[in-house]
Amino acid sequence: MPEAPSLDFIFHPKSIAIAGVSAKEGAGFGGGGFVASLQEIGFRGPIYLIHPTAPAIRGLKCYPSLRDIPDDVDYVISSVPARFVPQLLEDCIAKGVRVLHLFTAGFTETGDAERARMEQAIVARAREAGIRIIGPNCMGLYVPASRLAMMPGQPPEPGPVGMVSQSGMNAGEFVRYATPRGVRCSKVISFGNGADLKAADFLDYLADDPETGIIVSYLEGIQDGPRLARVIRRTAALKPLVILKSGRTEAGSRAANSHTASLAGSLQVFDALCRQAGAIRVESLEELTDMAVTFQFVKRLSGPNIVVVGGGGGASVLAADDLAAAGLALPQLLPETQEALAKVTHEAGTSIRNPIDTTSVWEEEGFEATFRPVAEAPNVDVILYHTGFGTGPMARVGDVRTRMARQAETLGRVQQESGKPVVVAIRPATNVEGFQQSLDFQELCWRAGLATYPSIARAGVALGHLLRWQRMRGEIPRTL
Repeated sequence: MPEAPSLDFIFHPKSIAIAGVSAKEGAGFGGGGFVASLQEIGFRGPIYLIHPTAPAIRGLKCYPSLRDIPDDVDYVISSVPARFVPQLLEDCIAKGVRVLHLFTAGFTETGDAERARMEQAIVARAREAGIRIIGPNCMGLYVPASRLAMMPGQPPEPGPVGMVSQSGMNAGEFVRYATPRGVRCSKVISFGNGADLKAADFLDYLADDPETGIIVSYLEGIQDGPRLARVIRRTAALKPLVILKSGRTEAGSRAANSHTASLAGSLQVFDALCRQAGAIRVESLEELTDMAVTFQFVKRLSGPNIVVVGGGGGASVLAADDLAAAGLALPQLLPETQEALAKVTHEAGTSIRNPIDTTSVWEEEGFEATFRPVAEAPNVDVILYHTGFGTGPMARVGDVRTRMARQAETLGRVQQESGKPVVVAIRPATNVEGFQQSLDFQELCWRAGLATYPSIARAGVALGHLLRWQRMRGEIPRTL
């Protein structure tokens, strides 16, 4: 069979028309939200609005119908009710549109047989005319390089992470969770019901996309199972692939079916596929975000041996349990490493054995002197620094902002010079000032090239996934 045509044109529209924008609508959900998002991110081409009577909305001229637009339009976003979509499609055909994004819902996901038949008829007519459909029932595309956004607040800077999501909300939440931790995206795709273009189509595209180095996905169901399995195997062989699959319970399967008309399928079968393909399956959107952070900033581990550094014995003790449960090892520090630490810490004994519990991390002179010997130790593969803000000694030592900047710069330099990953767990803040300080330190860290996590346990789970992924690919680090 001939190869399917490239989908690259979908992600680089030259002009956009939006149907179904209310004259009273602000920057909220629906057509107005798409207008606001495209204006905010700075879409470079013309944006045409379709409205039967309004002369202009949000400073953009309106046209009574798509056919009234005098210029070419290659991408249309539909926010009209489902009953108007067939006519909109005919207008798209007459206008030479190449892509129709159906934000419009109310099709197969309703469970109504007539609505399902209407969806099938729309797809058949579009295919006959050479138009590709994204959706229905989806948020569409976020492509920073093309200045496409599905929601306000999405950054214009591109990055290496691509996402394929059946849910628009989860796609938006992924971007919202990942952005403050330094993750930037190449393409984020919300495809909803997948009546025309499905998960396999988009995963297959991202596997070859030179702008995408890491792929994450949220799936509610299995469409064209054999093909999806083939694509997952091919994609996972080329790039890191992390999948969050809903429908783990009967209740979740019912919810998936009512959301995007998806049949969840057997999770055991899907797990087996992921293991065989070398893909990682995660349990939550937070875990999916953690893996995007891990693959972007950590990339590889040479082994499972981790050293924990921080002030606070209780947190360090719990860290040992959490990290061991995730498949990491906390090796005893070598005598020469402990001797070097003893010179800079005020306390000896268990505080410098791993986990390292020392007040030296609160002092400017002692901070780098604590991390240098650890990074130079031959039995250490990765270093985890944990800290918190808002209360306790860290809130009372000198200028907090200056100390945060120096710590992030030092940790970034230690990582670069040692070649060993340094990851940072920032414990939850307990007041407003501490929360802002945590966000500031998180940004300083990722800009220094460091992976950040909201807890030690989540850092451990992510690093454990990375190790298992390397083993699946034959990149076997030292054994425990």
